[in-house]
Amino acid sequence: MECMATTSSRTLLEPGHEAEWAVLNAEKREYHQRTARAMTPSERIAQGQKLSQQAVKLLASTIRAGHVPRRAFWS
Repeated sequence: MECMATTSSRTLLEPGHEAEWAVLNAEKREYHQRTARAMTPSERIAQGQKLSQQAVKLLASTIRAGHVPRRAFWS
């Protein structure tokens, strides 16, 4: 008879991983700062417009799906 080994797989979302999250967040912050410094002003504007358009599309799709009140689109 074969015995299956059970492993306790813990995720970073469980309590007790604050130190790992601090490291990950610091690395993410450093990456974004380095990326932003490397961009020209016109590249920053284009990136901001792209992100704004994505946000509006996401909000519109959630409104169409009925997950937020319709007035949220105009507030």
